[in-house]
Amino acid sequence: MTRILGVDFSGASDAGRKIWIAEGRQATHGALELDSCIAAIDLPGGGKAPSQAVPALSRHIAGLGPARVGCDFPFSLPRDLVKAPNWRSFALRYAADFADADTFRALMRSQQNKVEHKRATDLIAKTPFNSYNLRLYRQTWWGIAGLLRPLIARRLASVRPQQKIIAGRPVLIEVCAACTLKAIDLYPPYKGGAARHRRARQRILDGLIEREALVPPARRMRALLLDNEGGDALDAVIGAVATARADLEAAPDAFQRLEGRVYYEIG
Repeated sequence: MTRILGVDFSGASDAGRKIWIAEGRQATHGALELDSCIAAIDLPGGGKAPSQAVPALSRHIAGLGPARVGCDFPFSLPRDLVKAPNWRSFALRYAADFADADTFRALMRSQQNKVEHKRATDLIAKTPFNSYNLRLYRQTWWGIAGLLRPLIARRLASVRPQQKIIAGRPVLIEVCAACTLKAIDLYPPYKGGAARHRRARQRILDGLIEREALVPPARRMRALLLDNEGGDALDAVIGAVATARADLEAAPDAFQRLEGRVYYEIG
């Protein structure tokens, strides 16, 4: 069966502790059955810094074989800002055009008079921020330059809906936990160490189970998801649920071919 992964991504200085990877498979009735949920720092060759954690994640994905991988960072920019004939060219040139994350944000803001434009998919999915927002630009840079580029350069994986699926290789899609929770009207404040935040995480987890999107996890897994105060582990699971339900066969429109698409619906 195809492996399903949800990745709660980060470009922070301690990304290895903030990137979480939930992995499972679809049960016969369509719900996601979790097998594991770990931080990138615990991957082979992983580490605390993004320069260690992101390549470790890329290597992990490359070795998956046929798999679906949902990652919660912007895979592209608004169509008018993609200065390339196609998305693959944009992604391969991205690190050359933007030497680092700060250069990326500075250039985007200077070229757009500090206006933060959203993609069409951001407006539809109601993502919280645009690709070069202060809270997201490091994720965008590390995600495209550090994760996607090495994978697509060697055809070790494909990206939907911008590319055709490569048989026997992982396919990566963009997901957004906040968008999924908003879509099912289950978006309480759940990130934090207070008792009310843990109760909110419990509501979300139970809500996914009640909607038959998630098989009830084992006791130890459930405790991990509820006790992770940043909500990163739970976000990875939400991303995996959306990834399992995503329609990867739908043909992209003109915007999606360059901008990509956020897959957030779980039915």
